Amino acid sequence: MTAQCLISFGSNLGRRASLLADAARQVARSGLAKDFAASRLFQTPPIGGPGGQEPFLNAVAAFETEASAREILDFLQVTEQRLGRLRNRRWDARSIDLDVVLHGDLVGGDSLLVVPHPRYPARRFVLQPACDVAAHYRDPRFGWTIRDLADHVEQDQPSLALAGGDHELRRLICDRLTSEHGIATFAIERSPHQIGVIANVPKGFAGHETAAGGITEASSVDARQVVPTVPWVCDDLPARNASDESDWIGVLRPRLIARIQRVTAESAWPAPHQMWPKSWKYPQYRLEVDDIDWAIGEVASALDSMRCPCDPVTDDGGWWA
Repeated sequence: MTAQCLISFGSNLGRRASLLADAARQVARSGLAKDFAASRLFQTPPIGGPGGQEPFLNAVAAFETEASAREILDFLQVTEQRLGRLRNRRWDARSIDLDVVLHGDLVGGDSLLVVPHPRYPARRFVLQPACDVAAHYRDPRFGWTIRDLADHVEQDQPSLALAGGDHELRRLICDRLTSEHGIATFAIERSPHQIGVIANVPKGFAGHETAAGGITEASSVDARQVVPTVPWVCDDLPARNASDESDWIGVLRPRLIARIQRVTAESAWPAPHQMWPKSWKYPQYRLEVDDIDWAIGEVASALDSMRCPCDPVTDDGGWWA
């Protein structure tokens, strides 16, 4: 069966443009890809990981394929090895980085492959290039097109609502995001009129005086007065039904839901029903918390990724031919 496939390219080490062009040519001529189309090349800053990295060049490619997602991934990893990719620390500099983002209606995977890519909805450096060549592709989990998702993420401040796991874990994540990264976080109370705001109200909220850096003492405010002016995270869904726009608490409408997943032998993929409730039609992001230190950094990086500069460096997608 033929499927629409979207893959991503990235490099911030060595001969970036040449490496990406070599990779694209190998995919386009592999026999796995039909009607191969590449986006423009974009330059973005490095996000997360060790300091001192060079900017990334990023692109995506869309094509029709009869190959499975695993066959595509296997080919991409062989291509990375041919081009000198060394897998060291997560988020480290890399000469070439190739990923499967979407593969038709597939939802699931295993320890080596999760499709759709679990974190792409928070990555402007994937969404913006994808709008060049695959704006009409739909995420099979929640049914939004790439264009809809890209526009939605850019509408307001970068923000996430934590879902899944237990309340203590979600509060721990929020507390550490504030103390270690200075990120505004909220504690959601199930009241039709009010939410609790725990010791970290963003500077500029209506009706509130804040201390330097946007931090204030614990307080409670009317949700209808809250106007976030900085990136933020809340510790629960500010809606009983995320698909019902009228059900969101006040104006606390996050750009994405971060669905928590512990990766264990019992809960590892394939188990897509554990992660993506079929009744939910709101964009979600998978947050693995088996390494809590990594998870904290990942959430901070996700907020940065949602609004990172993404500047085209070519006029079209012909950079690889």
